[in-house]
Amino acid sequence: MKLEDVLEHLQEPDKLKVLNPHWEESVETLPSDRPLFLYPAEFKTAREWGDLDPDVEPLLEKIADRIASDPAFLILAWHCHRLLFEKREYTDFLPWPTFNRALEGEGGVFHLLLILGMVPRIREFHESRNIPDEITRLSCTDIRIARERYQAITGGKLGTEIRLLHWFRGHTLGDLYRIGRMQYVVRPFQGKLRAFRNRETGEMLAISLSGVNFDKDGYVQIAGYTDGGGGWTSELGESENEITGCPISPFGMAVRKKVTLSFDAWECVLNPEDPVLEMHIPEGEAMTPQCCHESMQEALEFFPKYFPDRPFVSFACYSWIFNPQLEEMLGQESNLVKYMSELYLFPIPTGGKSGLYFVFYQDDVDPKTGPRNTRLRRAYLDHLEAGKPLRSGAMFMLPDDLKYYGSQHYRSQWPIIGLGVLLPGHSVE
Repeated sequence: MKLEDVLEHLQEPDKLKVLNPHWEESVETLPSDRPLFLYPAEFKTAREWGDLDPDVEPLLEKIADRIASDPAFLILAWHCHRLLFEKREYTDFLPWPTFNRALEGEGGVFHLLLILGMVPRIREFHESRNIPDEITRLSCTDIRIARERYQAITGGKLGTEIRLLHWFRGHTLGDLYRIGRMQYVVRPFQGKLRAFRNRETGEMLAISLSGVNFDKDGYVQIAGYTDGGGGWTSELGESENEITGCPISPFGMAVRKKVTLSFDAWECVLNPEDPVLEMHIPEGEAMTPQCCHESMQEALEFFPKYFPDRPFVSFACYSWIFNPQLEEMLGQESNLVKYMSELYLFPIPTGGKSGLYFVFYQDDVDPKTGPRNTRLRRAYLDHLEAGKPLRSGAMFMLPDDLKYYGSQHYRSQWPIIGLGVLLPGHSVE
């Protein structure tokens, strides 16, 4: 069966290029009956693990039967399943067909059936590592979150967005785990900085790598936005005995000065590409300082126990949630702001509309007409209406410093607010 004919039949003739890879292999490996992920018994079990209500089952079964009854649709569903879960080098999911024409507006259910097909793979891997069912179920709740987001975007329809397919592939690789409020995966550190700890006092100082373009406020410059001048580029120099560069404050901004740190007094504790416990923040629940702390503490116990082969030196996260501007936008009583104050924030490259998709489920929004039904949405729209960019930010926290949680450890020890105070063992130009 030719892919051209299948796509023509399903009213998606323009998707030949994106779906062509590995097509012949899918044709040769098609099961004699429908694939497992289209069996009601399979997706009903997956539905339960994914925290979906039973009322989704009739439509799941209807669409699964519709696919299974059409030989062309059946083989394409099998092909999409294989591209998603068996072909790791394949990443071109965003242009995939919606199938809304073939499924009369219910194309999102096709993609939901695909991601439900990940559940048996997750369970098998977790069982091989003796990971508790509680963690497996929590990790699978991303299915419910995706369903709720799709429901909000489409006005109540069942399904999930195509743009999330790559995210669910990650679950099946045995890397991503939800532990309490947060999700974690061990990955190389992507921050453009090096972090140092004073050997005597324990104080922390992050220094920018060379070549980062900052604006006058110490944020990474955003293309298309002007800041009235004052931009600058970081420099970093290192000798056998010391390092000189531009400091980054734990409040999330770089400082246009240079500090020189002696290696006798300062130890480097975090470098780019070091393994870190990268955090992801599922939507839908409050981020109280307590639940965030508990999640991080549990993660420090979980990974050494179940993945001793995956060491890490720090927590890290890169997100619109760690935009330092939110401290002013939301105020100090915000749970999010309270959490940010416990971490070492640092600037990262960003667009000017970071977070809009997660706050409004849109990539862009008119600040004059956008919905203002939550505090966060009102703050975002006011910020945009004032002509200010919305940034992303990032954080790190060393595991040894988690014991200080609740004391604003990094901020309370920060010695050069306004560059007026020096630490032992360094100088400021």
